[in-house]
Amino acid sequence: MNPSKLILYSLLALALVRGLIYGAVVPPWQAPDEPAQFERVKASLSAADWNSTSQNGPAWYDELSKSLFTFRYWDFVDTSRPLYAPNSIERYVALYQEIYQGLYGSRGAYVVMAWPLFLAPHQDITLQLYLVRVNMVLMNVAVIFLAYLIVRTIFPGDIFLVLGTPLIILFNPQHTHLMSTVNNGNLAELLATAVLYFMVTGIMQGFSLLKVFAMLSFALAAMWTKATTYFLPLAIGSLVLFYLPAYRRHWRWLLLGGAILAVLIYYFIPQRLILLLASFGASVSSGHFFYLDPLVPIDLFRSFWAYPGWMILQLHPFWYQLLFISCLLALTGLLGLLLTKRRLGDAPSRRPQFRALLILAIAVAGSIVTILAWNAATQSIIYRQGRSIYPVIVPISLFLMLGWRQLIPAGWHRFSLLALTLGLSLFDSLVLLDYIIPFFYSKY
Repeated sequence: MNPSKLILYSLLALALVRGLIYGAVVPPWQAPDEPAQFERVKASLSAADWNSTSQNGPAWYDELSKSLFTFRYWDFVDTSRPLYAPNSIERYVALYQEIYQGLYGSRGAYVVMAWPLFLAPHQDITLQLYLVRVNMVLMNVAVIFLAYLIVRTIFPGDIFLVLGTPLIILFNPQHTHLMSTVNNGNLAELLATAVLYFMVTGIMQGFSLLKVFAMLSFALAAMWTKATTYFLPLAIGSLVLFYLPAYRRHWRWLLLGGAILAVLIYYFIPQRLILLLASFGASVSSGHFFYLDPLVPIDLFRSFWAYPGWMILQLHPFWYQLLFISCLLALTGLLGLLLTKRRLGDAPSRRPQFRALLILAIAVAGSIVTILAWNAATQSIIYRQGRSIYPVIVPISLFLMLGWRQLIPAGWHRFSLLALTLGLSLFDSLVLLDYIIPFFYSKY
């Protein structure tokens, strides 16, 4: 067997095993929004359940409420423990159907998350939760596989980057924690990563109608799954600008294609995106002073790496400082790369590689700036979770590896890759064994 394939299969197998460990160790409902997300997952299998509310909910609503008390859900969240009352799920679970008036995610997306429930439609609700968690773990494996393909397409033969990028994702404890629990952000991340894959392969190998269709379809599906992927039109629009000059002689066809695309966007754009844009515009036009609370970028960084549970389980500050210094070193390396390779895009043979990296950089910037701009305009600190930028975790990881590679002598790349693997695996083990397990099981 090809050694690179053997390493890839080992990475995917390790991702599966680690995800199952996290999914088994983390108690039921102890991940951000998991009770509400599971409610939507289970409800998606029935049209009546999907449109139900707390006033006319299905019988399993009360089973979900009882499960929260059985597993002492409130012992691990920053809120007081309520008293149990039958048929009062709205007191314990944020029902998205009522909060968002049916505009949070799509039923189709939740059906994709819910398919394992067909294997146990009448079993205990906790067993059903774990079955859906297994599905989430499989999505994590798929993300890591796509990360390998994306980097290999841009940098074929560069073992340091091709293996290092999925390794960062593999041993990111917060990412594994969330990708082994129930949340529609996991599916949104997978769909967004698929979009980036088709964009990169199109740039590097040439676009076909099938690739364009797949790119647009996955982008639309991602945007209908969760708002964290609303940066995708910016990335796709930037990609279109790259190719417009080459087809300027066919401006009539371009106008026709643009008109058709505008009609499709009008009919298929998520209604929630329109409402969010209107809300953002209203905040800007009101003349309020833009202010970004420092807690937003700080928590965004910390919870990108490790902030388990409902963002109440912080690591020792030393680990966040070490991660921050490592990221600063990578940024320094990236700046050095830009200075030494600033005319990379001028060489015809290197132009596709430059464009692919530029598109990934635009995607990263779009995702992060969207979060920061929203908080600055609305003067809110609600959306500050690192999981909000997980749809671009692959390019973020790639740019970290690019920055570190620039600072490491070429002869030390293989040794550095081994050291990185060891360091990340030890960090992941530390978070799991010294923080997550003691936190969740010390109270039992």
